[in-house]
Amino acid sequence: MQKIIIDTDIGDDIDDAFAIALAANLKEAEIVGVTTVFRNSEARAQLVAKLLDCAGVQTAVFAGERFPIKEPFHPFEKDSSAPETSAPCQWEESYRQYRTEDGAVEFLAESAEKYGKELCILPIGPLTNLARAIQRYPDKMKKCGKIVSMGGSFTEFLPEWNYLCDPEAADTVIGSGIPFYAVGLDVTLKCPLEEGLLEKFYASEKPVNQLLSLWLKRWFAFFGFEKSVMHDPLAVASVFENLVTFAKKYVKIDLSKERGAAFVADTPQEGYSPVYVAETVERDKFYATVKKHLL
Repeated sequence: MQKIIIDTDIGDDIDDAFAIALAANLKEAEIVGVTTVFRNSEARAQLVAKLLDCAGVQTAVFAGERFPIKEPFHPFEKDSSAPETSAPCQWEESYRQYRTEDGAVEFLAESAEKYGKELCILPIGPLTNLARAIQRYPDKMKKCGKIVSMGGSFTEFLPEWNYLCDPEAADTVIGSGIPFYAVGLDVTLKCPLEEGLLEKFYASEKPVNQLLSLWLKRWFAFFGFEKSVMHDPLAVASVFENLVTFAKKYVKIDLSKERGAAFVADTPQEGYSPVYVAETVERDKFYATVKKHLL
């Protein structure tokens, strides 16, 4: 059984919730904890606790870093004047009943030391929590088995959202020496949640799927998007099934003009770090996994 920690900015895009729900339904996954990051991390932790409750999973939930290391917030059009305290669109007042803890950074470091190579950390949001853990507790974090990140774009030079929100954090984590796998836009954009599958979730009577359906509707209403892309569930699924092919590349994050974008090389270069980059995805096999474990 694979021990995992999911580090998430749940509550804005809907795919984080699907990713956590998928992990909660995988028999091969042992979720030793979930950490939240970016802006109102406390409200995000309450969302996680609600979701895990509906999924019947008990594990620790820790709120983490709110602010990027350097990059200012990239506000949404509908943000209030204080985005760091604004609750995500999927949150509601009743979720305050869920008790969560602070100290995500410390939890990540303690878990890396405790579980060592058995632990896979899955950051599906900005990498601030992991970067802070690496900066403060480098010896502990280097014991971690691997990091599988949803983030980046490696065939086009553009800043993907998770890396854009904290480029310094992405640079720190990629350069940490911990084995790093990146499931980026190159493959995730091939996996939108199609309308037919969406209807199956709306019709499901499972409590966790009813919650996902509610949050989907709130997300659609708030942002006005037509469909969701399953960025984060693909990253989670790639740890447990042979859905994605990875190739070893050498990567450096741009911290100046195109902040958050990734320079990519095929051979070692000065200032570049090794990254296993997702290059292909078996889309149908991925959706078979989603259906099997969630529907």
